[in-house]
Order: sequence, then structure tokens, then C-alpha cells
Amino acid sequence: GERGREGLLVGLESGAVTKLFVDNPFPVQLVKQSTAVRCLDLSPSRKKLAVVDENATVSVHNLETGLVELEEKNANSVAWNTELDDMICFSGNGTLSIKTADFPLHQQNLQGFVVGFKGSKIFCLHYVEMKTIDVPQSASLYQYLEKRDFSAAYKVACLGITESDWLQLGNEALRALEFKVA
Repeated sequence: GERGREGLLVGLESGAVTKLFVDNPFPVQLVKQSTAVRCLDLSPSRKKLAVVDENATVSVHNLETGLVELEEKNANSVAWNTELDDMICFSGNGTLSIKTADFPLHQQNLQGFVVGFKGSKIFCLHYVEMKTIDVPQSASLYQYLEKRDFSAAYKVACLGITESDWLQLGNEALRALEFKVA
């Protein structure tokens, strides 16, 4: 928050996730679960909250509707992509999982805890070493192209794709008469 209005998200053993502000003595409860909170992250738009609980389940809560939009097992940490609101990653059991919009999970091997996600780079803590992992965005790009959502495909492309993927995006957009994207 702005100076003097800084805030903090706190996940509690009771399962509550609370927002605290330095200039307000009253905490604001965002969600309440039945299990203790291990890790959490707020989406860039601040409309969704991802919570990893003590049972290694990641849940994505829509803060506007109160609905749980996603639940997946085997998670120990979670992070939203700071560049794209519909992209989240989580790690656990030696696997990195990336979820974009309502598409299926993309998974790859990874040891450690996800601590950040920016563009096409994931930051992971493995013991005492911080690693930067480049993740390909091609899978998400082609999923958006299948749906003919050229605007979203372009946003994903800007995160980092290969030259041949850019060419594919341009050609498909041109065939669909999406000149702004082409």
C-alpha cells in the first residue's frame, strides 16, 4: 500500500487469512478454511487469493464471489505471475505446476519452494540456493490460439516465446483478420 497505509496478509493456524493495515487496528478476514495455512499469495489484481494448507492442497479463492475456483493436491508453495493475472504456479513433491486460465496444468520436475513468478521466470528456493527457472510459454500460447483468443495469446507471447511461436501467432491472427495482433 501507499506510505502509511501498508498492509500485510497473514495466514493463521486456525485457517483464517487476514489482511492487516498499519493504520487500522481492525483486521479484515478474507477467507476461512478448516485447515492451517502454510503459504499464500494474492493475485496482481487483488481479486484472487491462493492458499496452501497443511494438507498440501492449494486453493484459489475468488475474493469477489467467495467461490473456490481451483483445488490441487501436492503443493508446498504458490506464487501468482506478476505480469499475467490468470497464471499461477505451485510446487510440491518434486513437481512445478503452472496453471493458466481454465487450461490443464503444465508440469515439469522441480525441487524446492516457489517464491516468485514474473513473466517467464520462476524463482525457487532449494535449500540455501535461489534458482531462476525459465519456463516456456508456448503451451499457454497454443491453448489460447485454439480458443481463438488472440488478445490473451498476445499477452502470453509478450512474456517470452520463441521466434517461431511469434510467427505462428502472427499468421493465425492474420488468417482470422485480427490485424491488431497480427
